[in-house]
Amino acid sequence: MESIQKVEVTIIGGSFSGLSAALSLARSLRKIIVIDAERPCNKTTPASHNFITHDGESPGLIRSKALEDLKDYPNFKLELGEVVSVQKQGSGFLVKGNGFQEIQTDKIIFATGLKDILPEIPGFAESWGKSVIHCPYCHGYEFVGNKTGLWMNETGIYEHSKFLKHWSKELTVYTNGPIQFPKEEQGQLEKEGISIVTEIVKALVHVEGQISAIQLQTGQAIPIEALYTRLPMVQHSKLPEELGCKLLPSGHLEVSNFYETNVPGVYAVGDMASMFRSVAHAVHSGNIAGAMLNRAMILS
Repeated sequence: MESIQKVEVTIIGGSFSGLSAALSLARSLRKIIVIDAERPCNKTTPASHNFITHDGESPGLIRSKALEDLKDYPNFKLELGEVVSVQKQGSGFLVKGNGFQEIQTDKIIFATGLKDILPEIPGFAESWGKSVIHCPYCHGYEFVGNKTGLWMNETGIYEHSKFLKHWSKELTVYTNGPIQFPKEEQGQLEKEGISIVTEIVKALVHVEGQISAIQLQTGQAIPIEALYTRLPMVQHSKLPEELGCKLLPSGHLEVSNFYETNVPGVYAVGDMASMFRSVAHAVHSGNIAGAMLNRAMILS
């Protein structure tokens, strides 16, 4: 048995953006492998929204349907495992990891995503993606009219709060400590009728991820049904940086309009290379990257 697999394109990450790129490339007759560690950021989210024909379906079901489509292409292969290194090798790359044989590949598409840094507060992780949410386009409709909070304490809070009030008129800001945004924004929030709670949060009271109150260290419990967040994020994988891919100040990978990084032959798709964190955008970026990578290979 050959100890190394040889393919044209290796896609690292098998969620929406990675599988979208895979479909585009499979239909372009490219021999491809998708390597997936099965840790998508929306793993705990019960339903995906704002993606036509799949509105309200679970992310897991959408992914399984994508894999069902791809299995009909003989030039597609899925490997379950974790990549530990990607090294330049001649004009291509050598991919090593756990759970699969080494791969020699001409091109790389990273689809490893961003990781949210959740505060170590009881109930927060358990409610993440259910009633502790990040995107009104993805989840806002389901919480219209509910008692809503915004977990944020940075410059830009007024604009973000006013934006969220389109979905939730009863909005309270939770800073979890002393205010760190400009006094001007504090005044704007007050004029908008948005309360600010600066006390330290002890826990989120919830039942199976559906929050009912924010419990403060003072002992007070404030009723709440949805909590939007602006959390720090990091790249889920260090591999792009180790390969020389450039990071923007925002923490996203710098890519061209066609999702190519500054490292020739390396592309990055999904939220790791964009501010937009939606299923629809992930699929879009993968589709474009796959098509334009194939075009570049044909014309090179």
